[in-house]
Amino acid sequence: MPRAAQFDGLRGLAISLVLWHHLVGAYLPSGHDSWLGWLKAGTDLAWCGVDLFFVLSGYFIGGILIDRWQSPRFARVFYLRRSVRILPLYLVTLAAIFLAIWAGWPGAYNRFAPWVYGLFLTNFGLAAGSVWDWGPLTVLWSLAVEEQFYLVAPWVVGTITPTRLGWLAALLVIVAPFVRIGLCLLWPEWHLAAHVLMPARMDTLACGVWIAWGVRSPAARPVLDWLQSRSLAVFAVSTCALGLLSALRFREGDVTQLWFGYSLIALTFAAVVALVTRGSPPGLIRLLSLQPLVALGRHSYSIYLWHMLIGVGVIRCLGGPTFVLNSFSGLCSVLLGFSVTWIAAAFSWKFLEAPLINWGHRHAY
Repeated sequence: MPRAAQFDGLRGLAISLVLWHHLVGAYLPSGHDSWLGWLKAGTDLAWCGVDLFFVLSGYFIGGILIDRWQSPRFARVFYLRRSVRILPLYLVTLAAIFLAIWAGWPGAYNRFAPWVYGLFLTNFGLAAGSVWDWGPLTVLWSLAVEEQFYLVAPWVVGTITPTRLGWLAALLVIVAPFVRIGLCLLWPEWHLAAHVLMPARMDTLACGVWIAWGVRSPAARPVLDWLQSRSLAVFAVSTCALGLLSALRFREGDVTQLWFGYSLIALTFAAVVALVTRGSPPGLIRLLSLQPLVALGRHSYSIYLWHMLIGVGVIRCLGGPTFVLNSFSGLCSVLLGFSVTWIAAAFSWKFLEAPLINWGHRHAY
């Protein structure tokens, strides 16, 4: 799969949205009596950075599956590479979180047994409990969704063959809203289930898989050509769509969000990824290729795992439990929390993640 700078830039954009949501938006004052309140309301959808990660995961993993599925070593090498990429840093993070809980970190707690987090079942725990966990543990739900996708995707592709993968991906995009609605009708008390369970979010992952299939399939070329020929219009419509969803401020369990919101986000990001694969629009490619954004994307995994523990920890340490971002000193606290998180992530990349990735790539398909 292509490792062009703009794809790391897309990851950088995704983690930027997540960081804004948790380190900035969460602390802005509410209400419409100041511009900060309007800023908080207008950027309420920044949590959808996770959805961009899902689309990118579907795109890259889908491409690997399509290109390598006939290799006799495919499953072994695929799971080996995924394991060395995900598990070491994940387990280090879990150890740090539970050490903080054991040490009596202010406000730290866990709702589920450690094995639930260790086995990537956080999303099932949240769905069953219908309540969010402590911040550093709550964010692990998206890692659980991705790991469950990694677990089943190779067997699905091996069963149906890549030539039919595009049709399956399109079907999953259509079926996912019905899964979400069904979950809320059958278990209305499980209002988080439609937000955190993999089958309910499979349209986002499937959109990425469809793009991976599309760039390799002559049948999809007319669609991608059409998108590229209207790249500026597609990008503008995508931006407006996200702005509209943000203004409407849908929440998990909202019927409109279940039917249309998640799917619209998935299709919007899929369109952007499809454009980036074609190198358009040029302005977007130049933006995504900026070195700070590329570096942020390269370090995004550890930043995502640690921003609620380190970043929020710094902010709460300096601003207290009632911290509100409405002053210059408050802005400095947020910037320091972000900086410390990124510095830790850069060290993680250099001394842990990159060496492990390189070791994993020594095992060829």
